[in-house]
Amino acid sequence: MAKKIVTISREYGSGGREIGERAAKLLGYAYYDKELVRRAANLGDIDPEMFRTSGEGLRSKLSSLLSYGGIITGKDEDSLPLADRIFLTQSRTIRQIADEGPCVIIGHCADYVLAEYEGVLNVFIHSDFDSRVARVMRRNEINEHEAIARIKKTDKSRAYYYEQYTDKTWGRASSYHLSLSSSYFGIEGTAELIAEVVRRG
Repeated sequence: MAKKIVTISREYGSGGREIGERAAKLLGYAYYDKELVRRAANLGDIDPEMFRTSGEGLRSKLSSLLSYGGIITGKDEDSLPLADRIFLTQSRTIRQIADEGPCVIIGHCADYVLAEYEGVLNVFIHSDFDSRVARVMRRNEINEHEAIARIKKTDKSRAYYYEQYTDKTWGRASSYHLSLSSSYFGIEGTAELIAEVVRRG
């Protein structure tokens, strides 16, 4: 079956966002990253800034409910912590986007949210650590020590958020259909590989 939706998870500094955008252009697909956050914020009437920090904090009540096979009702949702309500709002937005047509979606546990959808390709982008440090230093105009600290903090936060709301391990190859090294293939090469896999179905 032809792949109509691509989800991309990525290590911080691996170039995953740029790769996703380039792959979307190669395929003629819609691209969602920050626009997804804006749509979700509007849908849930939530300050967009709250989405940035929604992965921080203790284990969520929602993940506990889901782990025991719980069903989330409207009343239940109202009583959930903000981070959980944000996750549910993001999930609805991701499904809306997927229903609209072919697209590339960056982050936000989209692979998990769309697990029941057909025609989805889940990709993880990684890179060697030195390449990531160099990219973060250049992009953010910071020194090596600051770049290393930012990479470690961001990766830890992404792993925590992903594993809090899914039954999978962030970054583990078995959690995705395709795992690619951007330091080996390059940004453009990685995007082209993703596009080729999608075209081959």
